[in-house]
Amino acid sequence: MRCSNCVASESNKCLLCGGLFGSKGLGSYSYWQAWQAGPPNRSCKQLSLEQGWHCSADDPIPDKVGVQVRLTKQEKLALKKLECSMCKAVISEMHMEVSRHSMTEQGAGSEEQIWETSNAMCLALLQKYRLNLDGEPSLDAKQDEDDETAMAAAAAQGKQDNFMRSMLVFKMGCQQWLEDYGSDTSGYVYKSVKERVQSPAGAAQEFCVRSVKLCGKGAKGKKKQEKAEKERLAQRTKMAQNEEAAEEKRKKDDPMSSLPDDSKFGIQRLLEMARDDPLHYMDEATKGRVQTARGDLRCDVCRKVLEETVSEVLPKPKSLRSEHDLLTIMEKICEGGPDLSIPNYFGVEPPPLPAKWTDRWRPKLDKKLNRYVLKAMPKKSRQKRDKWRSLANEGKQQPPDPDDAEQDTMLTLTCKDIVEPERFSELLFREMGACQAGSRCTAASRTAMQAVFKTSPSALLNLMLDFL
Repeated sequence: MRCSNCVASESNKCLLCGGLFGSKGLGSYSYWQAWQAGPPNRSCKQLSLEQGWHCSADDPIPDKVGVQVRLTKQEKLALKKLECSMCKAVISEMHMEVSRHSMTEQGAGSEEQIWETSNAMCLALLQKYRLNLDGEPSLDAKQDEDDETAMAAAAAQGKQDNFMRSMLVFKMGCQQWLEDYGSDTSGYVYKSVKERVQSPAGAAQEFCVRSVKLCGKGAKGKKKQEKAEKERLAQRTKMAQNEEAAEEKRKKDDPMSSLPDDSKFGIQRLLEMARDDPLHYMDEATKGRVQTARGDLRCDVCRKVLEETVSEVLPKPKSLRSEHDLLTIMEKICEGGPDLSIPNYFGVEPPPLPAKWTDRWRPKLDKKLNRYVLKAMPKKSRQKRDKWRSLANEGKQQPPDPDDAEQDTMLTLTCKDIVEPERFSELLFREMGACQAGSRCTAASRTAMQAVFKTSPSALLNLMLDFL
């Protein structure tokens, strides 16, 4: 009640190919000959009518035929150890069958034809090899005894279930191997048979050792590489999970995440206005003081930013005192870096911190002159400011006092009003070259005179009086 390459179950359904079979066997008719008689999508019932078979099947043979079982960990490890033996068996058997049936001489599409027969390869191997899972796993060539004799011997020892299980595991391991390497296998076998320069064993040795490195010394290196890749993927997966958890926590802690879209848009517009126009949310009295200071402090701020630039660039080597180096400093002279204490809401960056030189200088209203002037910050206030700046570098600072915030706004806006990075860097570079070391020549003051004169002659007069 079985076909020569089938294993019967109680329902007369083949456990390997899924076909139903009748009272007569197929003798020595191989699965490869079945494929030659008709492609795998032809049912056993059709072939029984055309070839006189006594096997039939209700459905065409799918890519994975027969019973699929869940492999145990031990069985998976056994198949992993036998990848080299499986490779040599598949290549040598496929090489012999392709050569025997002259499949490379069938014109266009013959290589694709070989690929389509790969599913039959596993059933063909079951006729010639047996998987031994007792003790050290091995893939052994069958002797003269047929499957019925082997089954009877296993039944006598009470191991008929193990015998059937090993055949199913062998079939599934072969299918998995073909999924991993089948595309390379068909092309290699086609080329090897076509060129007729290798024997089946030689082709198997070449492919398994040199091409896919499942055998020989290369197998150890491949195992190490696979292990390292597995560890790398596990680490990346863990990192991705940590990032997702951090993102979820950030969204949970973000008070803006639960707001409706129209509210988010309104808040975004408010943040943009606060960033682009610092005076927008100030009261009228504060606005008036800031605007007055912006006019009064132009000379003092101009000279101060130039002095800061010179003091920053002079300690550097002469090769780093070029006009471009000065321009790089001047472009950032009015800002003190990003404010890390305020999150980036809706893509709007918070206003930057005040420039570092503002930690040493403060605008004061001179009542005698009735104008704002720049004065050095008192020592006690300077210490407090230095502590605030150190916390700001880590985003842990508190918002400054209203008076400090107002003074920072005065200095920042005045700096942006007066500084022209390209022109200032050009003038300063020229004056630094003209001034000789040890002389009373001050490049920053000379540059400030030229820079301020362009925008305010009256401011130039005040600057000259201060300089004298």
